[in-house]
Amino acid sequence: MTDPSAAKANRQVARLRATLREREARVQELEQRLIALETSSALQFGRLVAGAARNPKGRGVRLPKELYKLWKKRHVPGLGPSIQPSEKTQLDHIDRPEDRLLIADPYEGPVVAGLLGREAKAALAGHVKVVPLHPHDASIVLDTADVDLLVVDCAAGEPGGPWAYLGVPGMYDRDRALHDIRELARNRSLPLVLWGDTPPPTLAILDWDVRATTPAQLTAALTPAATR
Repeated sequence: MTDPSAAKANRQVARLRATLREREARVQELEQRLIALETSSALQFGRLVAGAARNPKGRGVRLPKELYKLWKKRHVPGLGPSIQPSEKTQLDHIDRPEDRLLIADPYEGPVVAGLLGREAKAALAGHVKVVPLHPHDASIVLDTADVDLLVVDCAAGEPGGPWAYLGVPGMYDRDRALHDIRELARNRSLPLVLWGDTPPPTLAILDWDVRATTPAQLTAALTPAATR
């Protein structure tokens, strides 16, 4: 594995570990809330009343006494099981061979996030790895994917594709989705590439870093001189 691909893999592992740490923290927070709820007086009161309603002759007779005991303990801090520090999952400073399983098919060449038509997909096949973006999840995918470029095909709006009618005036949902991912790409300092010779006017007037028609031009867009 080359150095660039190893660095990319390490960044992906770091992001996955950070996400897992956040999930673990959230689970621990929810467990603490559940413990507090289980020991709350309001919940115990409800259980006593419900039990008495189901069995009036048995528990109904004991209900006043049990409610009185609950009332006497209303100011006593609840004691419940807690998560010990030793029980928490420790993810930092772990370097194990199985970490490589977190990386799905590491790729050594350019990786692009793409809004591509059929011809563009065929032209780029074998030259770059494409992470396809769709209108309903484009921002989420682009925010989490480790990509080098954002490529928008002039023919992405051809009928039958996921971005059908992109570039057609009045298709506000497509325009909005494209605007959002362009802004996200700018924030991540990803070059914006318009692919193709004849873009529709609504795409041609947008601000692009590079216009490309060959895979070699995409590779050139990765150099600092090609980006603004």
